[in-house]
Amino acid sequence: GKIEIFDRRSVVAKKVAREQQWTVRIEKTKPARIKYRLRYKEVNDQNVADKIFEKFLAQGLPMLVERIKTKQFRNNKLDWFSSYSIFLEPKFETEKDAYDYQWRIRDKIKAIALPFIKTPPSGKIILTDKETGESFASSGMLRILGDVFTLNIKTGEGFHFSNNETRKYHGQLDFIIDRFGKLTVVNVLPFETYLMGVVGSEMQEKFPLEALKAQAVTARSYSLARIGKQHRLSPFDLCDEVHCHVYGGMDRESPQVKQAVLETSGSILIHENKICDTFYAGVCGGHTENNEYVWNGEPRPYLRGRVDADVSNFSDSFLQDEKNVRLWIKSSPKVFCNTQKGTVPDYLEYTTKYFRWQVRYSQKEISSIIRKKTSENIGRLLSIIPVSRGVSGRLTEIKIRGTRKTITVEKELAIRKTLSENYLYSSCFVVDRDGDDFIFKGAGWGHGVGMCQTGAANMALAGKDFKFILNHYYKDADIVKIY
Repeated sequence: GKIEIFDRRSVVAKKVAREQQWTVRIEKTKPARIKYRLRYKEVNDQNVADKIFEKFLAQGLPMLVERIKTKQFRNNKLDWFSSYSIFLEPKFETEKDAYDYQWRIRDKIKAIALPFIKTPPSGKIILTDKETGESFASSGMLRILGDVFTLNIKTGEGFHFSNNETRKYHGQLDFIIDRFGKLTVVNVLPFETYLMGVVGSEMQEKFPLEALKAQAVTARSYSLARIGKQHRLSPFDLCDEVHCHVYGGMDRESPQVKQAVLETSGSILIHENKICDTFYAGVCGGHTENNEYVWNGEPRPYLRGRVDADVSNFSDSFLQDEKNVRLWIKSSPKVFCNTQKGTVPDYLEYTTKYFRWQVRYSQKEISSIIRKKTSENIGRLLSIIPVSRGVSGRLTEIKIRGTRKTITVEKELAIRKTLSENYLYSSCFVVDRDGDDFIFKGAGWGHGVGMCQTGAANMALAGKDFKFILNHYYKDADIVKIY
């Protein structure tokens, strides 16, 4: 259909009234010049920021206060508000330099290193009509407006579900040179339309309506909580991968998905007047996880791990015991996400391989994987030693003992990455030996924090509505409608 092409000054470069195929390339690009600063804290009150500034200045630590505008929920409405990031004044060439300085002043202050752009990226973007060879060039950014665009893209890179897809997108594409000097394609569209492409990507379109509605509320909440924070130096608000949400474009907007988004329009989850970070995962394996065991950060009251059932006799530490977690993984408990028992709808059959799973490696294979993933030559793997687990039984720290050396790996995702060509389905696993082979027996798919999508589907099939589902997974969070 008809399209319009704009350069970075929003000047119309070309109008086209026919369907065409285009190629886009970049030339003479330079990445941004990145430096680092140490951020101490982010606060919402300028007076508080000023007091912190004065406190550390008196201790001989000059600070900077940077005002940031973000979407926040206050006084029962969502609006733009200012927050204040407090940085130490020195700037550093590398992240290592920043943390070396942090180490020297560790008795006075604890801060994290964040990058900032000193000099923006540059380069030329060239759009070429494949039929006529006619080209249009723009420095730094080029925009196309139209009805529908089709792109060939790679999805899920690094995970077992990595794939090449052809996707259709709504009406505005921005081609931008990012801070690495590479081409980034940004789809600009209304927020609720975006959510339709998310819900239909993160859940099967045939899932029960109430499960899709629960997914719509979680996706809306998480997006609004993260915009302005998740991709500070990127030319977009949210990415289209699992880091934010999987966004599959127009092809994911089935009638039932649209209905789920429309019937929950404007509804989000809040806790103590703040939008909830509503994490979710594919299959919890029977027990969800506390947020602090997966990522650095303070425990969130609404992200407490729990058995994925109506009632439980488990203590909070039950699955942190090695004997108990081994019995748990080898069992088939009666929980919402157990699709290995009984008959399940065809659209849930893919989840059965994740509820309980097994992977076998030879000693040579797993030793090679560990060496490749960690850049550490441990020699031949001798054992994998559990050090700590979260409340769901997910490993949060392990020791890998080899014939040459022993190394420590921390955090759920790093553990999954270290022990697989892609990623293990989850870090809730035990390891058995069979001769020279290592057998990983595990439960679940994903980090397990927040809503279990498979559990939500089965709850909806049992007649539970989306509010009941959300209350089960995000205890003490409130559903509010902000528009």
